[in-house]
Amino acid sequence: PLPHGVRPETAEVCLFTRDEPNLSAEQTENRYRKLLTENGISSVSQIISYKTLKKEYKLFEAKRRLLNRFDLFLSDDGIRRLLPSHLGKHFYARKKAPLSVNLKARNLAKEIQKHIQGTTLPVTNKGCCYTARIGHTGMKADEILDNIMAAAEVIAEKLPKNWKNVKILHLKTLKSVALPIFTANISNLDE
Repeated sequence: PLPHGVRPETAEVCLFTRDEPNLSAEQTENRYRKLLTENGISSVSQIISYKTLKKEYKLFEAKRRLLNRFDLFLSDDGIRRLLPSHLGKHFYARKKAPLSVNLKARNLAKEIQKHIQGTTLPVTNKGCCYTARIGHTGMKADEILDNIMAAAEVIAEKLPKNWKNVKILHLKTLKSVALPIFTANISNLDE
């Protein structure tokens, strides 16, 4: 989670939900829409049940349209492991893999807002350079600084070998050159 959200209020968010027993796909989607409304969550644009995903988004072209229509995908943590085979590799290649959400959380609004206004740092075994979105050009410098500090603290906490694994931090826009804001000591690199 970041102190200042990185997505605009107009961002399109899609939520994949599990199928409820004895309910049709439409009834399931309405049940979850009602659950979100009761918790004061209006930022989710569309809810798609697992049954609907399997039936209506089978074709490659349908999956591509779904991918391009939304800025962020969330998923009920109960069906998260089932999604890769139905969504296809393009969701993962474009770094739009659904983020896992606990829809049974006590404070559901906080849980969903954490994902919508937060960021992720996917760490894979491909290469040594990773990117996380921590702001946009419409933000004030202080807000971006707060977000950098919050992200750096989590990186220091969660990476293997903690901060010693970080060689350099850059700040960069899509088309700019990378501006280094942190470089590790040589002693860190020797270890």
